[in-house]
Amino acid sequence: MANRVMVLLSCVSLFWAGALQSAAEEPKESNDSPARLISFDDLQRRLDDQGIRLLDVRAKDDYDEAHIPGALWIDAKAVEKVAARPGGLVNRPAWEDWGAGLGLTPGVEVFIYDDNRQRDAARFWWLLNYLGVNNVGLVDGGFPLWKKEGRPVTADAPVIAPTGFSVDFRRERLATKDDVLANLASKSARIVDARSGAEFTGGDKRAERGGRIPGACHLEWAEFVDKDGRFLPLEALRAKLREAGLTQDGEPVITHCQSGGRASVDAFVMERLGHPTRNYYLGWSDWGNNGDLPIETGASEPK
Repeated sequence: MANRVMVLLSCVSLFWAGALQSAAEEPKESNDSPARLISFDDLQRRLDDQGIRLLDVRAKDDYDEAHIPGALWIDAKAVEKVAARPGGLVNRPAWEDWGAGLGLTPGVEVFIYDDNRQRDAARFWWLLNYLGVNNVGLVDGGFPLWKKEGRPVTADAPVIAPTGFSVDFRRERLATKDDVLANLASKSARIVDARSGAEFTGGDKRAERGGRIPGACHLEWAEFVDKDGRFLPLEALRAKLREAGLTQDGEPVITHCQSGGRASVDAFVMERLGHPTRNYYLGWSDWGNNGDLPIETGASEPK
């Protein structure tokens, strides 16, 4: 009898040891990550929730035709122009004027969607975080899929009362040219290039010079989302990071692309996986047009 009890206890111990090991190996999002993601099902259940502000960053004609109920249209092109101007990212009056129209109040949850596989939505996720807005996330999937699945849509635009919008620039979310240049010596963060492979190697030249920032690893933004704008499972995302040479948990990252949008998709993924991330928002449009800054061209192996 004693032997049978010992065998039973041994089996139970092995079972729990295996279960704990599997749980430890299961990838998880960082608990304090600013990269929040809401599913279609969760969003649909909360469409009447006054604690949510939903932002639509598609073209105005598309928004007017149909959008998710309660969504407020954002003029994405106008905002991109403000950010791209010299000194635009630190123009407090411009951002406070713009933000007043969003009607944001303390405690409100902000979720953003687009029809461009998260490229536009992620830009605004990053921008609002940088401007000091808490609780900002993305809808996991684009509007075309929402509509295809027969979920609620409307042509009615919500009436949003303007509110005071106080900007609190989060400098730790932004990387400048000087930050990146200093990082080439310190190597305190991994530089992640979200552009296409041809841009990374210099074959597709979108500035005075083509190529990449020395030492950068290549993680094209499109590899992180499916055709409908849904992010890949966490383990699949982690595998892509490992393939690119990002193997250290919590390693700081600086993302960049040409002008902020694609790098914001990468930044969202990095933050979800626990990597403190800054976005070199001006990216290759800034670096590639400065002949004094170092570049690399050609194929590159993971660092």
